[in-house]
Amino acid sequence: MNPLVDQSVQATAYAAAACRAAESRRPNPRLSDPFAELFAPSGADAQVARLADAGVDEVVGRTVLIDKMLVAALDRWPGAAVVNLGAGFCTRPYRLDLSGFRELVEADDPAVVELKTRVLRGRQPSCPVRRVGLDVRDETALTAVLDEAGHSGAVIVVTEGLLVYLPAVAVTALAGTLARRPAVVHWLADIVSEGSAKQMQAIAQRVPGGLALFGIDSLAPLEAPGWQVVGYRALPVSRPRYGPATGTSSRALVDGVVALDRHHHGTMAG
Repeated sequence: MNPLVDQSVQATAYAAAACRAAESRRPNPRLSDPFAELFAPSGADAQVARLADAGVDEVVGRTVLIDKMLVAALDRWPGAAVVNLGAGFCTRPYRLDLSGFRELVEADDPAVVELKTRVLRGRQPSCPVRRVGLDVRDETALTAVLDEAGHSGAVIVVTEGLLVYLPAVAVTALAGTLARRPAVVHWLADIVSEGSAKQMQAIAQRVPGGLALFGIDSLAPLEAPGWQVVGYRALPVSRPRYGPATGTSSRALVDGVVALDRHHHGTMAG
């Protein structure tokens, strides 16, 4: 692993890439990511391998859903920019045709960004790609990135595998920052229930130094700051899905991906 990157940050980034690489090797893969193997940690790190083994269905499932929902969003906002917060080692602009977007901005830990740029140097993305090092909890830095991306038109934000690492108050703060930027019109985010987060915590403890996970018990942290859910896809997994406990309301959250518009936009079929 890269010694300049926080161990928990890089472990999850490497694990997500390892999940996509493992899926790509299957006879009939749900997605094909020929670039994921480029991010295999040296020495086949055992902790990353365990994380990947435990999470491959969830990671691949959410990635496939976001792939489809992002391409669909292009029909609504042709020429929009995409800002991927907590992008990790995502290779979406290299494996999908995203040429209809004016640019894709990837934001993550500066050392992750540096490593990713070096590994993918010479590879040609399907749309212009720009990388920015930042902490997504830094509202000033995040606002600057969103405003720059939105200078020439609409912005679509993607948060994949990010919200689960933020407590509800931080999710609400992020949602508020996004809602206050005039150019940000659409947001794709995977959501994890509190029950799921508790079950996943045992796996997360395998990460060096431990890793805190947080779920949400309602969509209020996303909706209250000014967002409206206009699309939802449940996460398809081969084992019993994390979700509502027995006896809870049928409105309890089930893990999946949501599409959100700012309140003044129309709805989209779910």
